[in-house]
Amino acid sequence: MANFKNVLLIEDDPITVLVCERIAKLAGFAEEFHSAANGLEAIEYIQKKGADGQCLPELIFLDINMPVMNGWEFLENFDIVRPLFSKVPFIYILSSTVDPEDQRKALSYPLVKNFISKPLTKNHLVEIAEELQVS
Repeated sequence: MANFKNVLLIEDDPITVLVCERIAKLAGFAEEFHSAANGLEAIEYIQKKGADGQCLPELIFLDINMPVMNGWEFLENFDIVRPLFSKVPFIYILSSTVDPEDQRKALSYPLVKNFISKPLTKNHLVEIAEELQVS
């Protein structure tokens, strides 16, 4: 199983956050698993971690529909924090949308590695580990 140092989940639903954290912990997927309730909170989290010289997320799970700053707006504003990363994190859209247009749009962003339909499962984590060949 992949063992990332730092994973960030950008998700506004507390139940989804709880489920994702639990699955990642049980799978040994990440040493640190943090969440942000929206894109703005995530950018602020990344800026603070970067300013403090702390480990930045290597992988980001990103919901699309959130208040304040949604997933699309986060992707559009990622350049604000990009200079803080020595290596740009892998971004996976994690969404309950069934609209094929959302999937197409998500994969049109060079930053987005893949699209995952909720709920996040251990099998998704195994597939990510294999895709990224991280162990």
